[in-house]
Amino acid sequence: MTIAQSLLALQDTDQSLALRRREYREIEVELASEGGLPELRDKCEKTRKRELEAKVETARLESDLATLKDQVGELETRLYGGSITNVRELTAIETEHSTTRRNLAQVEESIAPAEVAAEHARQQYEDLSKELEEREKSWETRKVELRLEMAKRGTVFNEMLKARNLEAAQIPEEDLARYTRLFRSNRGVAVVRVDRGVCQGCAVRLPVGELTRLRAADGPIPCSCGRALLTE
Repeated sequence: MTIAQSLLALQDTDQSLALRRREYREIEVELASEGGLPELRDKCEKTRKRELEAKVETARLESDLATLKDQVGELETRLYGGSITNVRELTAIETEHSTTRRNLAQVEESIAPAEVAAEHARQQYEDLSKELEEREKSWETRKVELRLEMAKRGTVFNEMLKARNLEAAQIPEEDLARYTRLFRSNRGVAVVRVDRGVCQGCAVRLPVGELTRLRAADGPIPCSCGRALLTE
């Protein structure tokens, strides 16, 4: 096998290794994300707090409603009971009665929306809790599958890496160093073929003199696109 062929074979191996490494990292990322469970738990907890706040607000309004009704009743008893003879006192009670009635009306208007908000939050929390429970069960199964797949891919990767190192050991150090530099700088494509006089890396037709030099060379020669060329 020529140096050029060895480099091309090594590139195939390195590309496969890059793919395996990417797949392995994707599994790592999915395991770290826990299937989106942390985000769902956070959303569930926020909804639970919102439901609690809505319930507290509803209870407060109901308490205010009862208090205001009692106050209105007391004020009306004083207003219409005939016990007040002082005009100034009567005017003050009428003003207080009017203010209390207005506050009572506002509270009565606020209770229905508050109850709706509390019920909506309760239903949302119930739905999220159910979804969370289902996804937690599903994640337990998925987590086992991912860990098994991760171990399997890790084993395959390590075996491929050993084979790759054996391949690389057969290539002269200078050619290997150049290949490694090109592989990194050209996103995993260091060596390309020339097909019908055209570089398959940049799709540029090579001059006749360049083709002649390439055919006479023992190994790959550089192309203007930065990759190494192999003869057709």
